[in-house]
Amino acid sequence: MSHDDTSRNGGATFLIGFIAGSMLGAGLALLFAPRAGDETRREVAERAQRVKEKAREGLGSASDRVAQFAERGKAMYQTAAEKAREAAQAVREGRDPEVVADPDQPFS
Repeated sequence: MSHDDTSRNGGATFLIGFIAGSMLGAGLALLFAPRAGDETRREVAERAQRVKEKAREGLGSASDRVAQFAERGKAMYQTAAEKAREAAQAVREGRDPEVVADPDQPFS
């Protein structure tokens, strides 16, 4: 697994671990809490609400990142497609397409 694969999946893995840990913590709190039943249920409900909010925030953040990557990928695809069209046109016209290798400009 490459570093890119790890970093892409890191957010989802963290979120799943966070939710699982929160649920485990809430369950242990029920077992060991020296409170009355109503008070314990209220505390568990509040914790569940906080976990739900954190999960929603994490999902929103992950969704934003996916949208940014998609937009960036779309732009890169459009640039590459335009370069390919230009090269094909140059070949059709009987001239050699210019190839520029610049690692800092992958599609220039």
